[in-house]
Amino acid sequence: MKIKVIFLLLFSVIAGYGLMAQNPDSELKDVEIEIVKDREIVLPKASRNFEKVPPSSFERRSDDLEYFFNSIHFQLPLLEIKMRPLRIRDPRLEKTYGNYVRAGLGNFGATYLEGYLNSKRNKDYSYGAHVNFENYAKGPVAGKNSSSGDFQLDLFGKYFTPAVTFGGEIGYDQQNRKFYGAPDVTEGTGIAVKQAWKNFHLRGTAENTDKESVVDYLLDVGFSNLTDKFDASESEFSINAKTQFKITDAFDVRINGDLYLIGRKDSEIDKISRNLFRINPTVGFEYEGFRIRAGFRGVAENDTINGFNKFHIYPDAMASYTFNEKIDLYAGIGGDIEKNTLHRFANENPWIAPNASIFHSNKTFELYGGLKGRLSPKLGFEAGFSASNVKNLYFYLNDTTAQETFNVIYDNGNTAVVNIFGSFAFVQEQQWRINVRGDYWGYGTSDIREAWHRPNYKLTGTVYYNLFDKINLNAEVYTMGGIKAFDFTNNETVNLKAIFDLNFMAEYLISERVSAFVELNNIFSKNYEQLYRYPVRGFQFMVGASYTF
Repeated sequence: MKIKVIFLLLFSVIAGYGLMAQNPDSELKDVEIEIVKDREIVLPKASRNFEKVPPSSFERRSDDLEYFFNSIHFQLPLLEIKMRPLRIRDPRLEKTYGNYVRAGLGNFGATYLEGYLNSKRNKDYSYGAHVNFENYAKGPVAGKNSSSGDFQLDLFGKYFTPAVTFGGEIGYDQQNRKFYGAPDVTEGTGIAVKQAWKNFHLRGTAENTDKESVVDYLLDVGFSNLTDKFDASESEFSINAKTQFKITDAFDVRINGDLYLIGRKDSEIDKISRNLFRINPTVGFEYEGFRIRAGFRGVAENDTINGFNKFHIYPDAMASYTFNEKIDLYAGIGGDIEKNTLHRFANENPWIAPNASIFHSNKTFELYGGLKGRLSPKLGFEAGFSASNVKNLYFYLNDTTAQETFNVIYDNGNTAVVNIFGSFAFVQEQQWRINVRGDYWGYGTSDIREAWHRPNYKLTGTVYYNLFDKINLNAEVYTMGGIKAFDFTNNETVNLKAIFDLNFMAEYLISERVSAFVELNNIFSKNYEQLYRYPVRGFQFMVGASYTF
């Protein structure tokens, strides 16, 4: 009760102070408040029990448990589940352009036209055509007297089946040349004689495409007929067959063979038949990085000089070993009859003389070896050598009187030929490609003085660069030297100057289907000679465009 009174007095004082605070003229008087607390709370004492509660005791019982298993037999009806697999939509094939036309114009009256026509994408067949025309109205000597031209037309096709792919090709090519190496032409007083090599050819192939078959094969049958502007002609029928019998993954047997039936005729040569047949069985196996293939090559022919044997047996063996899955070391021995034809000679030297002597060369023995591999995914290399003994190796030598033509002569004895080479290639996706190769040849002739018109060395290099997928740049450089010829006018050996040639091509992609290009050939304008009395054109340029459709 006393506490309530004191609380009321305190509340009255605070309220009165609030009222006085609203009156600025009021004064706060001193008040003394006394709070007295007399009440004392006393709790009674609690009683405690300090005795521990004993644990309760119970009797353990062990009862035997019995289990009962009731077999329940029931049969569910057959459940037929129909699943609809999720199909991913086939990606849309990108549109491809199989047709291509390219044309250009340049100095020396150069005209160029090339085209490819191909069928649309089809799983059963494909066919197409290729045409190429390149003509120079003027040349390095006496203007039009050294003009030249080339023409090529090919029709081709393939038919695909699950087991066999059939192919066919028919074509015609022609190269026009003039004998501008004649002395009166070089002096500007004569007119060069024209030459035209015309070749018609057809070919058919059948190739196994069944991946499950233990026998793999390729059959190639062909025919060609070559004529010139005079009286020379040559026909050739050929059959080439390659078979492989895969016994196990590491063991196989191969049997390769070819047959050539060659007919030759010229103004002073009656029609003759030159036949050549080869058979080449080998056995190959692999074991712990070693790969070995061994067999023989048997050759029958009726064409060698000096009445040599008409049947020849040569060893054919090669072994290789792989180091670290990156480098292969290989070596082998062999031999063969090297087929020589008028067609081969005309491609190498279109100014050969009429009624040229044509015989096969006999490589009686060859030893070779080398090292190749990849230093990285982008860089590969190869280096090696070969040493062989060849009978009837052919060479070109200017005619004694018509020096603008070349006779084919042979070293009837043994010619030792050594070749040492090295190459490397660098590829960086679709942007960079670099290829370099160097060769050295050494010849030890027997019955002739020099290895006429054969080089001692050759170095080639090509570089391709794709700039931003808009500009393609190509550069090519090659050098060749050590070529010897004989001048019958002065009766002396001639050392032809070393060849150095630099070429460049740039192509700008205007759109996906249109591009423009410029070509620069023989940039240093060297009128070098690879064949005596026949200098090449100097600096050449060509500009043009291509269209894909």
